[in-house]
Amino acid sequence: MFVKAIFFLTLAASAVLAAPGPRSLPSGTVTCGSDKYSVSAITAAINAGVKDQKSGNLPDDYPHQYYDESSEDITLYCSGSGPWYEFPIMPDGSIYTSTSSNYVSPGTDRVIFTSSGTYCAVVTHTGAASYDGFVACKGD
Repeated sequence: MFVKAIFFLTLAASAVLAAPGPRSLPSGTVTCGSDKYSVSAITAAINAGVKDQKSGNLPDDYPHQYYDESSEDITLYCSGSGPWYEFPIMPDGSIYTSTSSNYVSPGTDRVIFTSSGTYCAVVTHTGAASYDGFVACKGD
């Protein structure tokens, strides 16, 4: 009886202390405003952001740190407490790049990820309460 009680207490404690694992990529299309993104487009944007971050190539200062604002009501299911990074995801399927001599707007939509490339969310400025605020995209 005593051994059984210890086992159940240990099991309960480990369940409470277990940290959530990395978030899975969406199972289907994600919609930000009128733009739709496939899982492969999301993955490509994350990979480009991680590559640019590691190489120091920061077109128009992307990727840069994303700050989780509670007023935006976006849930990030990333492990740990950050830092998280944002990188534009482009509606035409291209990978975002911009230079001072050839400026390209980053648009309204972003992928959020960890420095190791773990997916966190897809967010958009479209429909946000403030100019530089975000809302979660549908299907994320």
